[in-house]
Amino acid sequence: MHYQAPASSSAERERAQAIVSQVPHWHHRFEVFPGVVTPGSYDPQFLLEKLQLPTDMTGMRALDIGPSDGFFSMNMARRGARVTAVDYRAKDGHGFGAMERLTGLEFDYRQMNLYDIPASDIGDFDLVLFLGVLYHLPDMIRALDIVARLCRSRLLVETQFEPDLMPGVAVARYYEAGTLANDITNFWVPNRECLFAILRDTGFHMRREDSWGKRLLVDSSRFKTNTRKMDLAYGLIPG
Repeated sequence: MHYQAPASSSAERERAQAIVSQVPHWHHRFEVFPGVVTPGSYDPQFLLEKLQLPTDMTGMRALDIGPSDGFFSMNMARRGARVTAVDYRAKDGHGFGAMERLTGLEFDYRQMNLYDIPASDIGDFDLVLFLGVLYHLPDMIRALDIVARLCRSRLLVETQFEPDLMPGVAVARYYEAGTLANDITNFWVPNRECLFAILRDTGFHMRREDSWGKRLLVDSSRFKTNTRKMDLAYGLIPG
């Protein structure tokens, strides 16, 4: 499946630009309507290419956790996937709602905290995107356990990581207050070994990895359903 943007008139582009301008802050910079590019500070196109998503996702259920302005959700929907997006903000609290209106695509958007997902009726998914979220969570093991229970097949994790922190040992660095990028929503940043160890314990097999600077992408697949370690850890079964 190859998406091709329809032609648009100058009046339609002006209307689209007005909708884009109403969003207080865009993070993703991308063409949200033919001839209209959002004023985001981050161009995610390179990461989309690194993800190596299927060209045709018809019939697939996909989950985008922390979708921001919806660039990746948009691209999966255009490939035919049924996309659910989960974010702690309302869809009009960032650019997602504007993207949805301008593209005409439909999404199952859930405003909730990731830790509240187990109590929801969200279901499970063939593909889960967990991009740029892990280091913003105070309990990354619990987060990946939740993600594992949502994923039937393929999980893509992209995160800040510590490439020089005790290589060969599974450790993570805790960032107090706003000491990482002056952002108080940052907590734990794992090294490569730590992330891989948690993924194995939550039931994933690493298929592929890529890194640039202090960013790490891990492409993994679900390989087992035995979750006893995590069930014990979070009180889901008695010791």
